[in-house]
Amino acid sequence: MTALMKIQTFIQAYAQAISSILESDVTVVDNELIRVAGTGNYAVEIGNTIAHANFFDGILRTGESGIITNVAEDPNCIGCEKRAYCKELANLAYPIFKNGVVVGVISIIAFQEKQRETLLKNRPQLEEFLKYMTMLLESKLYTSEAKDRLEQQLQVVHDDNKVWSFVGKSQKMQEAIAIGQKVAKSNSTVFLRGESGTGKEIMAKMIHDLSQRRDKLMISINCAAIPENLVESELFGYEEGAFTGAKKKGAIGKFELADKSTIFLDEIGDMPLPVQTKLLRVLQESKLERIGGQKTIPIDIRVICATNKDIKQMVEEGTFREDLYYRLNIIPIELPPLRKRKEDIPSLVEYYIEYYNQKLGKHIRGISSEGMETLVNYDWPGNVRELKNIIEYFANIVEGEEVQLADLPDHIVLRSARGYETWSLDKIMEEYEKRVLTNMIREESTVEDKEHLADTLQISRATLYRKLKKYNLL
Repeated sequence: MTALMKIQTFIQAYAQAISSILESDVTVVDNELIRVAGTGNYAVEIGNTIAHANFFDGILRTGESGIITNVAEDPNCIGCEKRAYCKELANLAYPIFKNGVVVGVISIIAFQEKQRETLLKNRPQLEEFLKYMTMLLESKLYTSEAKDRLEQQLQVVHDDNKVWSFVGKSQKMQEAIAIGQKVAKSNSTVFLRGESGTGKEIMAKMIHDLSQRRDKLMISINCAAIPENLVESELFGYEEGAFTGAKKKGAIGKFELADKSTIFLDEIGDMPLPVQTKLLRVLQESKLERIGGQKTIPIDIRVICATNKDIKQMVEEGTFREDLYYRLNIIPIELPPLRKRKEDIPSLVEYYIEYYNQKLGKHIRGISSEGMETLVNYDWPGNVRELKNIIEYFANIVEGEEVQLADLPDHIVLRSARGYETWSLDKIMEEYEKRVLTNMIREESTVEDKEHLADTLQISRATLYRKLKKYNLL
């Protein structure tokens, strides 16, 4: 589709306006000689290719204006099959530019002798008029292009927000996914629970993207990341003058932004008690009042909340409202920690290796059996998020095609004791010695560097070289 055809509706209205002003007909063709707009006799030919277009073709090639004063005599009309019965008496055309390139032609057409006389008499003024009209069209083309770029960027953002995937086939995770998919099309509140890094936000995105609200962006807010005194204004907005430092015209809150969509309240256990009270009222009444406001604002939202805290215990301790808890806990979904779905670790490792290979241009094929055994037997207190970070670490640090046990961070190896169950003490000590030397030696180390390293380790140079040779570090 040509640049002009992308804004065809605007150009047609534009042509009709010019036609009304000049009391003559107007047509616009693009650089493929397709009629983009037209009035009068040409209104019914929009979208058609011009059969005989020497005149317009010459303007497209030269980038200069032109005029036909007499169809019967003009050389551009020689050979045209319509010449004998052409209703055009005169045609004044001007090129349309974009970035210095001709992208189309706009022309004023006289179908009546009076129109022809006016056109010829006022040719300089009309050319100047068309010049400025084409400049306005060029400006519209730039605006349209910028709008397209913005929409593409927004679509990328929107698509990024729609990306969700759960890797692995563990029963507990599949059960959680099945519940999320089942309830996605309802408007009921979902309460996601699980440790940090288990994928609660990904689950929220999945539920939203499978819902009837998916065409609007899900609004996410981390209740733990907002200062306590700002939580209410962030959620519900405020009017002008509501408090010191308030914006002149007030501000819309996240709940209003989420109207007709989904709001995701992450770490809801960190929400202050006073705000919990207002949240309960908003959920019950489906309307809110901005801080300092006098009118109620109806809202239509679907709420998904999440926490890594024990909300029941918080209710018992009086730090979370019991009535709000029951209002939110309509559809609870528990996301299992990674240590309870260890059968998924190899699949997750493979997935993130491929992800970072593509992202960072790496070529890691996999992890050695000893390295994988160690990863599987590590407890992963940071869950999938921690595992993802470790794979990113490998992608940046490992130079070979396979991640070895020596490449794993010390804290994972040392806290994954089960990985050493079949190892003798000598082998464990050997592995640790290799890890220390690997971290301290560099491929480009000079003789002086190695002598300095031997002094630092308080061993002889011969001993250092023997160990480096043993571990293929020379």
